[in-house]
Amino acid sequence: MKRSVSGKRHPLLMYRRTLDRLWPSIFLSGAILMVIGIYVRFAQTPIDKQEAAWLMIAAALLLILSLFFVFLRYAAYVQPRADHLRLVTPFFQMRISYRRIRSVHPAEISALFPPQRIGGSLRSFLEPFYGRTAVVLELNGYPMPKSILRLFLAQAMFYPQTEGLVLLVPDWIALSSELDTLRAEWMASLRRKGSTR
Repeated sequence: MKRSVSGKRHPLLMYRRTLDRLWPSIFLSGAILMVIGIYVRFAQTPIDKQEAAWLMIAAALLLILSLFFVFLRYAAYVQPRADHLRLVTPFFQMRISYRRIRSVHPAEISALFPPQRIGGSLRSFLEPFYGRTAVVLELNGYPMPKSILRLFLAQAMFYPQTEGLVLLVPDWIALSSELDTLRAEWMASLRRKGSTR
Protein backbone atom coordinates (compact mmCIF):
# COMPACT_ATOMS: atom_id res chain seq x y z
CA MET A 1 0.00 0.00 0.00
CA LYS A 2 1.36 3.40 -0.98
CA ARG A 3 1.65 5.89 1.88
CA SER A 4 0.21 9.35 1.52
CA VAL A 5 2.91 11.98 1.12
CA SER A 6 2.24 15.53 2.20
CA GLY A 7 4.01 18.63 3.35
CA LYS A 8 3.20 20.54 6.48
CA ARG A 9 0.25 22.87 6.91
CA HIS A 10 1.21 26.48 6.27
CA PRO A 11 -1.17 29.08 7.79
CA LEU A 12 -2.61 31.60 5.32
CA LEU A 13 -1.72 35.00 6.76
CA MET A 14 -4.04 37.01 4.50
CA TYR A 15 -7.04 34.96 5.61
CA ARG A 16 -6.01 35.53 9.22
CA ARG A 17 -5.76 39.27 8.52
CA THR A 18 -9.28 39.29 7.07
CA LEU A 19 -10.71 37.78 10.25
CA ASP A 20 -8.51 40.03 12.41
CA ARG A 21 -10.27 42.98 10.83
CA LEU A 22 -13.75 41.50 11.36
CA TRP A 23 -13.90 40.05 14.85
CA PRO A 24 -13.18 43.24 16.86
CA SER A 25 -16.07 45.07 15.16
CA ILE A 26 -18.44 42.17 15.79
CA PHE A 27 -17.29 41.92 19.42
CA LEU A 28 -17.74 45.68 19.95
CA SER A 29 -21.24 45.57 18.42
CA GLY A 30 -22.17 42.69 20.71
CA ALA A 31 -20.77 44.47 23.78
CA ILE A 32 -22.67 47.68 22.95
CA LEU A 33 -25.91 45.76 22.42
CA MET A 34 -25.37 43.95 25.72
CA VAL A 35 -24.90 47.24 27.59
CA ILE A 36 -28.03 48.68 25.94
CA GLY A 37 -29.98 45.51 26.75
CA ILE A 38 -28.92 45.60 30.40
CA TYR A 39 -29.75 49.31 30.62
CA VAL A 40 -33.20 48.79 29.07
CA ARG A 41 -33.86 45.82 31.36
CA PHE A 42 -32.96 47.51 34.65
CA ALA A 43 -33.49 51.24 34.07
CA GLN A 44 -36.76 53.12 33.84
CA THR A 45 -37.22 53.44 30.07
CA PRO A 46 -40.28 53.66 27.82
CA ILE A 47 -39.01 50.55 26.01
CA ASP A 48 -40.73 47.28 26.90
CA LYS A 49 -38.67 44.94 29.11
CA GLN A 50 -39.26 42.10 26.62
CA GLU A 51 -37.30 44.09 24.04
CA ALA A 52 -34.30 43.97 26.38
CA ALA A 53 -34.30 40.18 26.24
CA TRP A 54 -34.10 40.27 22.44
CA LEU A 55 -31.28 42.81 22.59
CA MET A 56 -29.35 40.62 25.01
CA ILE A 57 -29.89 37.50 22.87
CA ALA A 58 -28.61 39.37 19.79
CA ALA A 59 -25.66 40.65 21.84
CA ALA A 60 -24.81 37.15 23.07
CA LEU A 61 -24.94 35.79 19.51
CA LEU A 62 -22.60 38.54 18.28
CA LEU A 63 -20.17 37.92 21.14
CA ILE A 64 -20.15 34.18 20.42
CA LEU A 65 -19.66 34.86 16.70
CA SER A 66 -16.69 37.13 17.42
CA LEU A 67 -15.05 34.44 19.58
CA PHE A 68 -15.74 31.90 16.84
CA PHE A 69 -13.91 34.17 14.37
CA VAL A 70 -10.95 34.46 16.75
CA PHE A 71 -10.53 30.67 16.62
CA LEU A 72 -11.19 30.48 12.86
CA ARG A 73 -8.17 32.72 12.27
CA TYR A 74 -6.00 29.63 12.73
CA ALA A 75 -8.05 27.25 10.59
CA ALA A 76 -6.97 28.42 7.11
CA TYR A 77 -3.90 26.80 5.61
CA VAL A 78 -2.27 25.51 2.45
CA GLN A 79 -0.64 22.08 2.29
CA PRO A 80 1.31 20.44 -0.55
CA ARG A 81 0.19 16.84 -1.12
CA ALA A 82 1.47 14.03 -3.35
CA ASP A 83 -0.51 15.10 -6.45
CA HIS A 84 -2.14 18.41 -5.54
CA LEU A 85 -1.97 21.50 -3.39
CA ARG A 86 -4.68 21.64 -0.74
CA LEU A 87 -6.05 25.07 0.22
CA VAL A 88 -8.35 25.00 3.24
CA THR A 89 -10.43 27.69 4.92
CA PRO A 90 -13.09 27.08 7.58
CA PHE A 91 -15.94 27.28 5.06
CA PHE A 92 -14.29 25.98 1.92
CA GLN A 93 -11.50 23.77 0.66
CA MET A 94 -9.98 23.38 -2.74
CA ARG A 95 -7.57 20.97 -4.36
CA ILE A 96 -5.31 22.46 -6.99
CA SER A 97 -3.93 19.70 -9.19
CA TYR A 98 -0.25 20.04 -10.05
CA ARG A 99 -1.38 19.87 -13.70
CA ARG A 100 -2.98 23.29 -13.25
CA ILE A 101 0.18 24.90 -11.83
CA ARG A 102 2.17 26.57 -14.60
CA SER A 103 4.86 28.01 -12.34
CA VAL A 104 5.73 28.65 -8.71
CA HIS A 105 7.90 31.60 -7.73
CA PRO A 106 8.50 33.94 -4.81
CA ALA A 107 7.49 37.60 -5.00
CA GLU A 108 7.57 40.55 -2.64
CA ILE A 109 4.11 41.77 -1.66
CA SER A 110 5.18 45.35 -2.43
CA ALA A 111 6.15 44.30 -5.98
CA LEU A 112 2.83 42.52 -6.54
CA PHE A 113 0.73 45.31 -5.06
CA PRO A 114 2.72 48.59 -5.20
CA PRO A 115 1.29 50.88 -2.48
CA GLN A 116 1.16 53.90 -4.79
CA ARG A 117 -0.89 52.00 -7.41
CA ILE A 118 -3.62 50.37 -5.31
CA GLY A 119 -6.68 51.69 -3.52
CA GLY A 120 -6.76 52.72 0.11
CA SER A 121 -8.64 49.72 1.52
CA LEU A 122 -6.35 47.19 -0.18
CA ARG A 123 -3.28 49.20 0.84
CA SER A 124 -4.53 49.25 4.44
CA PHE A 125 -5.13 45.49 4.31
CA LEU A 126 -1.64 44.79 2.93
CA GLU A 127 0.27 47.30 5.08
CA PRO A 128 1.54 44.73 7.63
CA PHE A 129 2.74 42.49 4.80
CA TYR A 130 4.90 44.96 2.89
CA GLY A 131 8.48 43.73 3.05
CA ARG A 132 7.33 40.09 3.18
CA THR A 133 7.67 37.47 0.47
CA ALA A 134 4.83 35.30 -0.80
CA VAL A 135 4.71 32.20 -2.97
CA VAL A 136 2.96 32.92 -6.27
CA LEU A 137 1.22 30.12 -8.15
CA GLU A 138 0.60 30.88 -11.80
CA LEU A 139 -2.23 28.62 -12.91
CA ASN A 140 -3.57 27.34 -16.22
CA GLY A 141 -7.01 27.95 -14.76
CA TYR A 142 -8.79 28.04 -11.44
CA PRO A 143 -10.31 24.75 -10.22
CA MET A 144 -13.64 26.54 -9.83
CA PRO A 145 -15.11 29.84 -11.06
CA LYS A 146 -13.24 32.89 -9.78
CA SER A 147 -16.55 34.45 -8.71
CA ILE A 148 -16.98 31.63 -6.17
CA LEU A 149 -13.36 31.86 -5.01
CA ARG A 150 -13.82 35.58 -4.35
CA LEU A 151 -16.48 34.73 -1.76
CA PHE A 152 -13.95 32.82 0.34
CA LEU A 153 -10.53 34.34 -0.38
CA ALA A 154 -9.17 37.84 0.17
CA GLN A 155 -8.78 40.03 -2.92
CA ALA A 156 -5.01 40.15 -2.38
CA MET A 157 -4.79 36.35 -2.65
CA PHE A 158 -5.40 36.59 -6.40
CA TYR A 159 -2.32 37.16 -8.56
CA PRO A 160 -2.86 40.52 -10.31
CA GLN A 161 -0.96 39.76 -13.56
CA THR A 162 -2.64 36.52 -14.67
CA GLU A 163 -4.67 33.62 -13.29
CA GLY A 164 -3.01 32.56 -10.09
CA LEU A 165 -2.84 32.76 -6.32
CA VAL A 166 -0.65 34.67 -3.89
CA LEU A 167 0.07 32.50 -0.85
CA LEU A 168 1.49 34.47 2.05
CA VAL A 169 2.62 32.09 4.78
CA PRO A 170 4.97 32.48 7.77
CA ASP A 171 7.75 30.43 6.09
CA TRP A 172 7.59 30.92 2.34
CA ILE A 173 10.89 29.08 1.80
CA ALA A 174 9.55 25.89 3.43
CA LEU A 175 6.31 26.02 1.40
CA SER A 176 8.18 26.65 -1.84
CA SER A 177 10.65 23.84 -1.11
CA GLU A 178 7.92 21.32 -0.22
CA LEU A 179 5.90 22.31 -3.27
CA ASP A 180 8.91 21.97 -5.60
CA THR A 181 9.85 18.58 -4.12
CA LEU A 182 6.36 17.09 -4.27
CA ARG A 183 5.69 18.47 -7.76
CA ALA A 184 9.00 17.01 -8.99
CA GLU A 185 8.13 13.60 -7.47
CA TRP A 186 4.68 13.79 -9.06
CA MET A 187 6.17 14.60 -12.51
CA ALA A 188 8.72 11.77 -12.13
CA SER A 189 5.93 9.30 -11.30
CA LEU A 190 4.03 10.44 -14.41
CA ARG A 191 7.14 9.87 -16.54
CA ARG A 192 7.62 6.39 -15.01
CA LYS A 193 4.00 5.51 -15.74
CA GLY A 194 4.39 6.80 -19.30
CA SER A 195 7.56 4.78 -19.92
CA THR A 196 6.00 1.51 -18.70
CA ARG A 197 3.26 1.67 -21.33
